[in-house]
Amino acid sequence: MTSQAFMPAVAAALEGAELPERFVLPQDITVDETFCLRDLRSNQTHLRSLVQLLRTLGDLDPILLWQEIDAGGKATGRLVLLDGHHRLDAYASVKGRRALIPAKILNGDRSDALLAAIAANSRENLPLTKDERMNAAWQLVRLPGKRLSVPKVSKAAGVGTASVDRMRKRWRVMQIEGKTPSGVWWKDRRDNAPDIDDRPELTDAERLAEIERLSKAISEALERMPWKDEALAAQALQRAIGSHKLRSMMEYLYGEVDEFSEDADEMEKVMDALGGSVTTADEHQADDVGF
Repeated sequence: MTSQAFMPAVAAALEGAELPERFVLPQDITVDETFCLRDLRSNQTHLRSLVQLLRTLGDLDPILLWQEIDAGGKATGRLVLLDGHHRLDAYASVKGRRALIPAKILNGDRSDALLAAIAANSRENLPLTKDERMNAAWQLVRLPGKRLSVPKVSKAAGVGTASVDRMRKRWRVMQIEGKTPSGVWWKDRRDNAPDIDDRPELTDAERLAEIERLSKAISEALERMPWKDEALAAQALQRAIGSHKLRSMMEYLYGEVDEFSEDADEMEKVMDALGGSVTTADEHQADDVGF
């Protein structure tokens, strides 16, 4: 199966019985970080639900494995986990490490495997987050060999074509400059991105409280404006935090919109209020603001 013919074939396979299915032992499964698209630490609630479901039903939906081949097309003997990390952990918790696990087996090259992993995760009840989808697209863009097309990466990862195009341009620059990507798009998208890995992660309650505090402060500041002028407010935000951060926030809220997407009108209204995406002399200074 080639990458060019991949998406229709795998989409059909993931829906039906086209992929061969068999039972495998956990020790025969290889977990490769390349195909671990989720932040597994943040989905413990989902894992607990699967454990309860497994205890009730006795089995879960099959996991997805790749019969790995190397760059020359030769089988390596490894069965690589593409989708089902939480299900694998649920089986270990309920039935132990020696329980047979139902699995579907994908045959194809590494591009096929990565596309299948993204497609399978995107179809689950627990969809990939925006950051996870962006990282998945960034990984597809950097695959060695023949490049996947922008529409193919966009469709597989569920991100806008404009985002994929930016990733391809950024990857060319990084290759020319000899820079090693971290694999995390928000870090790799520009030089000198702040490192916040050591910053403690907020709980859901703490996050909601902080959102409430900030929204109240912003609302109070806007209420003190002598004129209810949306353009004035938008340009003040641009001056305060910089165009890059403001655009990033807009992309977070509306997604990586393309010209004909349903959110394009909303994005256009905001950009009209900003007077277009003009870079100001204060932009780079404002972009140094840490928050």
